[in-house]
Amino acid sequence: MSDMTPPPEAEVARGLRAAQAATPTGVTSVDPDQLMAMIEALQGRLGALEAERAAGQPAPVVSTAESLRDLLRVHAAHYPQTDHGDVLRLADDAVDAARNSLESGDGSVLHQLADKMVRALKKVDPGPGDHHYFRQAMGFADVHLHDAADQLKPPRAPAAEVTSSQPPAKIIEGSVTG
Repeated sequence: MSDMTPPPEAEVARGLRAAQAATPTGVTSVDPDQLMAMIEALQGRLGALEAERAAGQPAPVVSTAESLRDLLRVHAAHYPQTDHGDVLRLADDAVDAARNSLESGDGSVLHQLADKMVRALKKVDPGPGDHHYFRQAMGFADVHLHDAADQLKPPRAPAAEVTSSQPPAKIIEGSVTG
């Protein structure tokens, strides 16, 4: 490189300064109609994604019961020498009860089934060692299923119409009780 040739960085910097000088700074023009159309399109996409997510998600109480059942099935498959029939039937009952509890909002049956499952799981406890499917299932039965059942809300009943056999009360100005 000769002393007369500028380094490549200086040439890039000169090109950047020229590009910056060519573009106006400050206020830019915005087409409000185009901007509103873009916002509406984004809101539509967001609404569609929210609806898709809500439609594909089971209620927490149902997914908790299904997870418990799945953990027990995997554990039972690892230990075929032990009869897991009772606890697996209870897990199936818990899934059915969870689905039914969504309509009623009553989680008392789930609490009873969770307690029965804990007792049934203690009967098939594989003992010391790393039995992670069993330990997770025990946690789901002992804690998580109870928590999910506690979060149930009863469905809203339609408000009853308020009626009276008496004529409307007379309002007396200045009176506290009317």
